[in-house]
Amino acid sequence: MQIRSEALPYVLPPAVVAAAAAATGSPLVTLIAILLAVAMGSFFRDPRRSVDAAPNAVLAPADGRILDVQSNDRELEITIFLAIWNVHVTRSPVSGQLLKCERFSGGYEAAYKPSASNNARCAVSIESPFGPIVVTMISGAVARRIHTWVGPGDRLERGQRIGLIRFGSRTEIVLPPGSEPRVSVGEHVRAGETIIASSLPQGGQP
Repeated sequence: MQIRSEALPYVLPPAVVAAAAAATGSPLVTLIAILLAVAMGSFFRDPRRSVDAAPNAVLAPADGRILDVQSNDRELEITIFLAIWNVHVTRSPVSGQLLKCERFSGGYEAAYKPSASNNARCAVSIESPFGPIVVTMISGAVARRIHTWVGPGDRLERGQRIGLIRFGSRTEIVLPPGSEPRVSVGEHVRAGETIIASSLPQGGQP
């Protein structure tokens, strides 16, 4: 399993402590430092995912638990809560062109609270065959940094890695009218694999 390079500043210090403690004969400190280094590395894990779904399927952009599903005649919004033990790599839910990445300042409320929608966040706007789709990566009480690996003008493939939210957080996806939810509150989803909605291409043709 791949570990993202962003893990290095977090894994290296406890690894150095473990080496020093082992050299000085401190087994308990060595064990604690090793466990901490492993835990840090595990958070930045980036497993391979098998993207295989119907063309009209919208895939989960993040691992986690469905926190909210809101649908009306204007849009469908699905919120995913990421616990600290979830994989935090964000993936594109559809194929399309990335139009813009907008960063917004804000607070650091616990990610499971409704008010967390106003936390520091990064909104990724995608022009897809279904219409405009926005994936927003939102920081939480622990998460303080959002990494993006794509930029405006990039062509995205469904399931492609687009970013990472450091530590516990939440992800929101807004889909155009006509999108139908395929998940409900409380379900657990996997980025790039779980179908969370279905939508027809613009024009209504399957």
